Amino acid sequence: MKEIKDSIENSVKRFQKASPDQLIGISTGFERLDDILGGFVEGTLVTIGGRTGMGKTAFALNLLRNISIENNIPSLHISLESTEQLCTNMLIACTLNVKYRGLLRGQLVAEEWEKMDKGLPRIANAPVYLDTKSTYTIDDICKTVEESVQEHQVKIVFIDYLQLIFAKTGFTENRYLELNYITRRLKALAKEFNITIVLLSQLNRNAEDDKRFEHRPVLTDLRDSGTICDDSDVVCFVHRPEYYHIYQDEKGNDMHNVALIIVDKNRLGYTGDAVLNVDMASRRFFESPLDDNMMDGLTSGLDIPIIGQPF
Repeated sequence: MKEIKDSIENSVKRFQKASPDQLIGISTGFERLDDILGGFVEGTLVTIGGRTGMGKTAFALNLLRNISIENNIPSLHISLESTEQLCTNMLIACTLNVKYRGLLRGQLVAEEWEKMDKGLPRIANAPVYLDTKSTYTIDDICKTVEESVQEHQVKIVFIDYLQLIFAKTGFTENRYLELNYITRRLKALAKEFNITIVLLSQLNRNAEDDKRFEHRPVLTDLRDSGTICDDSDVVCFVHRPEYYHIYQDEKGNDMHNVALIIVDKNRLGYTGDAVLNVDMASRRFFESPLDDNMMDGLTSGLDIPIIGQPF
């Protein structure tokens, strides 16, 4: 236990150092997303949901690129779905802006090989740690995270993805309760080590309903877990209208190569949409220099502002 006066002293010190332009957490590397979230805050669980094909794994690796390769902040990427080599290849592609399939096949043009020669040392020297075991229990994850924090001072952990984690090895009769237990453990883990845990999650098939407006995901679409919204401090979705053959919004804005990062829950800030561009050939998410009128049009057509209301 701590006396309240000690906590107040710590809070006052942070208030004194704060400024209107300063984020409260680690920058995501995307200005529009930072405007909503205030960055990734220590001690929090952030869930990123998305249907298959939306690019949530690629988006997570783009965040890792911005945080660790561009800003030298130690991170751990735990993938229960991909191999170490596939994760590395995708990270190379989105960092150096080279075609992912061309990279896998060794079919790059001269300009891309030049990018590789110049850029690979920067990636190799970044404080990025990968763990891609084929089977994973929540106890394994907790142990790996603890070791990464103690040995490498990791500040943010990405886990891809929730539905592949088990409480223990073997068959479970109640998967729903098991996943609830897992999300609670992950939230406690983030608090214990004062880090940010970014958890990827699949969505159920409700998002595919043709009656849904632009198939836009909502909190109830999170698959298999009733407490994931309760345990998560932030819940956001990766949504590409183009995937559903929607090429214009209601304002007539072009939705080709556009990804909406929909922040639907945020205990520490605002909810709303961050509009990014995406190049799926290189698995790269990026911001374009759109003018304010264009940005307002893109989001107002969806009835959600770039910065919405506090949760």
